[in-house]
Amino acid sequence: MIDWDSIRDARGDSGVVVDRLRLQPDAALWDELDRRLVVEDECFFAVGFAALPALSQLAQAGDTEQWDRALDLAAVITRTLHRNHEDDRLVRAIPDALAVLHRLARARVATCVGPTLVRRLQDALAFAGYTFWASISLDFTDEHYHLGCPHCSTRLAIVIGDYGHYSAIRDYNDGDVHRVPLRPAAPADLAGVGRWMHETASASGDTALADGLTYLFGDVECGACGCTFNLADWFEAENSPAQPIDPVVPRTDCSA
Repeated sequence: MIDWDSIRDARGDSGVVVDRLRLQPDAALWDELDRRLVVEDECFFAVGFAALPALSQLAQAGDTEQWDRALDLAAVITRTLHRNHEDDRLVRAIPDALAVLHRLARARVATCVGPTLVRRLQDALAFAGYTFWASISLDFTDEHYHLGCPHCSTRLAIVIGDYGHYSAIRDYNDGDVHRVPLRPAAPADLAGVGRWMHETASASGDTALADGLTYLFGDVECGACGCTFNLADWFEAENSPAQPIDPVVPRTDCSA
């Protein structure tokens, strides 16, 4: 049970809004709760993380619209955990709520296609504790990632999409130079979260997403020093905090 009096948001007591939503779901009330808990697609308030169990209950109790609104808001809050670790204790205390939200999000993934599929897949990843993969873009029509080579620290541009699949050094005047083709992973060799993401995309018939994921979880060669490394492993290591929250679904199985 949340002690709403001890945790407040920027605009007052969110507990009042949550209680009203339990009694009478209403679009205006959901909009009000969004404004209280989220600013520019991020949650800066402890009350947002504390509200996740209540959102889990609302998602289970409501109709399709209520389910969607509760999951959408909960996913935005949970994705923020990749950058905000001041309130990790509140999240570690509610594994059951996150597991329920993950199960509901996975059920919704199965009904989606196109950009909506990507968003819902990332919702499920967020609730499972994979907040980095839930936060980055996965638009494999024209995706660009930037990271430093783990060997020589040269800043690399990673391109996955209609313009090619390569690593390069991005020059201000000459564009992408020292291009080296990416080496995609074989689907059968994928494991853990990468395997689950790929299998989900394949089952949904999204070939562009499934193909792009083989490159994201494949290998990169640095055009400056020739070092080869796994893109997903280094990309996550370079961008993840030192003490992220533990995934509520084990890293070896994101399908539970």
